[in-house]
Amino acid sequence: MHPPTPPAPLVRTLPNGVRLLAVRLPHLRSASVGVFLRVGSRDESPESNGISHVLEHMAFKGTATRDVQAINLDAERLGADVNAFTSKDTTGYFMSGLGRHADAFLEMVADIVLNSVFPEDELARELEVIRQEAIEYDEDPEESASTLLDRALWGDAPLGMPVIGTVENIARFTRDDLVAHVRSHYVAGKTIVAAAGDIDPEAFFARAEALFAGMRTQPAADGEDAPLPPRPVSGALGRRFGQVSQVFLNVAWPLGPAQPGELRDPRWRIAASAAAMLFGGGMSAPLTDTVRERLGLAYSVGSSMEHGAAWNDFLLHATTAPDKLEQVLAATGTLLREHAQAIAPVHLERAKNQLMVSRVRGLERSYATLERAVEELFVDGAVAPPQETLSLIESLRADEVRAVFEGMLARKPALAIAGRNASAKAARQLAATLQAQSAPA
Repeated sequence: MHPPTPPAPLVRTLPNGVRLLAVRLPHLRSASVGVFLRVGSRDESPESNGISHVLEHMAFKGTATRDVQAINLDAERLGADVNAFTSKDTTGYFMSGLGRHADAFLEMVADIVLNSVFPEDELARELEVIRQEAIEYDEDPEESASTLLDRALWGDAPLGMPVIGTVENIARFTRDDLVAHVRSHYVAGKTIVAAAGDIDPEAFFARAEALFAGMRTQPAADGEDAPLPPRPVSGALGRRFGQVSQVFLNVAWPLGPAQPGELRDPRWRIAASAAAMLFGGGMSAPLTDTVRERLGLAYSVGSSMEHGAAWNDFLLHATTAPDKLEQVLAATGTLLREHAQAIAPVHLERAKNQLMVSRVRGLERSYATLERAVEELFVDGAVAPPQETLSLIESLRADEVRAVFEGMLARKPALAIAGRNASAKAARQLAATLQAQSAPA
């Protein structure tokens, strides 16, 4: 017997602007609770790049009533997972565990977000930890390829900067920098308090209101949202790593809207996700089947979508030998051109079912449901009922997916390579090969 379709998500807005989100999943016994703030590296300058990520770490290092040891023990004595993340436009703090502990999770996460004190001695230690993390990323060719891709796509704009920041910035951040960042961005209008799983929505709303009704509203001087993304630079960058034998390739097509408001159209975003799944989301996908199975050019190859507050990027990645890069991109360009002309029914069916399975499985995990609902609320201002999204996927047409490929090929991609013999010159040559091969006949 299948579990019933979960009830529609519930949203409340407090007088100060904090939004509360509850998604009851009655078939679960677990729950996830989190506080999410619309701030990330997109809101930083070259001088402050990395501050959002440092703050995410430091929020766990002590509050007005608990030190770092108490914060960790309070969560783990309930068997809960406690974690956080920073992205280009979101910082999130969350806990997952038994549904009967949801109230306790909310109290603890609220304490971390609202009452952190950023002890000086903890800051000195944590900055060194984060500095080592940044060095590790910088010395990893696969991570470097991702960082280079952001720079190739967005240039010197904030979206092109690494979320983790620079080693130089990390070393010099002070407690005053953290406090100033909190005052500017940890404010009511940028905050969503959310819970999903085995919860009582009304009880959650009541407790969340008691905790967050007094959260500071945004100062008038800092009242603007993060600026819209600039026009993509869509360049080509490379970085040589002599100690590795392969090359990590990343390509991004910025899928800006063809029509005003299109980025906020859920049907358009589903079509874009379906296009990425159809093209390179599985062993039978045309990209994987051609590049890996039929031509033997790469072990790892695939495509995906990256969604943000005001952008969608179609991403392609591959790991291969340096002398195979031209062939990989030539084959990819040919496949893209073919998909801009027609979509095979069998692959449309596969992509739609893969998306359906992903959404259904997400509803079986409290945190996956929570994260998706929060992102929808940030981007769209509302959260679609699960059945509505599933019906939208089922109704997707081939011409809608084909139009995504057609729109991609009307835009210049960004390309980044890192590894053996990688260089900016080689990257530019590869980008030219891809564009020539994917151009309409």
